[in-house]
Amino acid sequence: MKLKSVLLYAFLVAFLAVYSTGCQTPPPPVEEPVVETPPPAEEEVVEAPVVEEYVEPPMPVEEPEAPVVESYDKTAHVVVKGENLWTISEYGDVYSDPFQWPVIYKANRNQIKDPDLIYPNQEFEIPRDVSQEEIDDAVHEAKTRGPWSLWDGK
Repeated sequence: MKLKSVLLYAFLVAFLAVYSTGCQTPPPPVEEPVVETPPPAEEEVVEAPVVEEYVEPPMPVEEPEAPVVESYDKTAHVVVKGENLWTISEYGDVYSDPFQWPVIYKANRNQIKDPDLIYPNQEFEIPRDVSQEEIDDAVHEAKTRGPWSLWDGK
């Protein structure tokens, strides 16, 4: 125990010594005398010829095809590879709110066994006659579903 105390004391002394010397203000800068140098003799300037480089035009970038929007109140949606109920309900022509995915799930339970597993070319009904209470329930369910629950205070 005594050895630990001695080592701690030695460390503190060394730290304070380094800290106190490192915090001093530096001396003011010394001004050096200005020495004037004569201007260089004028030399003849020869301009180099301009060589233009060939710049290859950029390759066209192929963008993935976006789903075609037929109307802003669509009543059905065909699943494209990579989509899930969250992204489908987030589309502007569906609900513009990803938390409303349970509405789509409940309307299509005959096709969807697991809401985390949907497949390309499945056609889902997009319910439009949903009450505000059903929307609120769906949003609450989406926020509190599973072990990764989002606590919103409700």
